[in-house]
Amino acid sequence: MKAKYYIYRNLRTGGFSVRHQGIVIDRAVYCRATGVVFKVNESGRQRVISEKRKNVHAFAIADEYLFTHSVVSVDNLPIITYNPYVSDKFTCNGIPIEYANAVIFKSGKCYLAN
Repeated sequence: MKAKYYIYRNLRTGGFSVRHQGIVIDRAVYCRATGVVFKVNESGRQRVISEKRKNVHAFAIADEYLFTHSVVSVDNLPIITYNPYVSDKFTCNGIPIEYANAVIFKSGKCYLAN
């Protein structure tokens, strides 16, 4: 089984951090990932709700990760969001999403690029 890339929003910079085999290997403003599964740690979500304080508990877990300098236009691509106070899942256009073939991470936002 291949090791996965855990991509999450960096709470300090507003960009994204990429963790591979337990080590942060990259901090990116723009990247692309394929074979993405969206996971929320429920105990971390409950801690956010009770403490009213952010913590990293939601991830996009990717099979492949690519940091690139060639920025692709994200105009007209649907945005994937997560709000721990509203839902226990990531959503795209108000519909829960658990998997995406391809995702673009750009400037603190996540776009569905299937």
